[in-house]
This record gives sequence, structure tokens and C-alpha cells, in this order.
Amino acid sequence: MMTQSVTLQGKRVLVVEDEFLVALDIEAELEDCGASVVCASTLAQARAKAEGGAFDAVVLDLNLHGEASYPVADLLHERQVPFVFHTGQGEKAVLTRRYPGVTVCSKPCDGRSLANSLGRVISMR
Repeated sequence: MMTQSVTLQGKRVLVVEDEFLVALDIEAELEDCGASVVCASTLAQARAKAEGGAFDAVVLDLNLHGEASYPVADLLHERQVPFVFHTGQGEKAVLTRRYPGVTVCSKPCDGRSLANSLGRVISMR
């Protein structure tokens, strides 16, 4: 059992990540914190799930098989759904300018830090 301070009990989280093993790790970490997790690995899947689902928060990779996830981030921002970018692209300045106040977790980011960041953005909602 994990000894994390964050609890995501009862929270529904969308994880948008195109790297299968990374998505599995994130899913396991968030489920250990009590979250119900739904995954998407392509821009089309992410957009459909974000449009159709009620999520408490989203973990969003910036680059999905060569496509930027900005359309999903724009939708989430418009709907005021909290999200955290989890990216290896090193574009923190660009992301924080486009989405003021957004949390950016640079890859590699350990699961505990990502879960804590997610807990913070949910609590600020």
C-alpha cells in the first residue's frame, strides 16, 4: 500500500498518453490514490472522451503520435476542467503563456509528484 499524502478517492481522471507503459504506470499510481481512471492514446480518442465524459481532472501529454493535444486542452480550459500537462517536450513557458496557471510536470515525473499535482489542481477548482 502506498503512503502518499494525496487522495483522489472518488475522482474520475482522464489520462491522455500515447506511450502505453507510461499510461499504465500513471493509471496504476492514480488508482492507488483512489481515482477511477479512463485512458486515451490518440488525439481523436482524447477529444471524444473529453467531450463525452464528466472528469474531475485530466493528465494530458502534449505530443500524441506527432499531434499536439492543444485542441483537447482548449476544450478542457473552456469547460473549466482542471488538467495537468505531463510532457517531455520542454515547452513549459509556451504552455503557461497559453494556459495561465496550468501545472506542467516534465517527463520523467514520478507518479507521486504527478498525483500530488493532480490533487492540487482538483482542490483549486
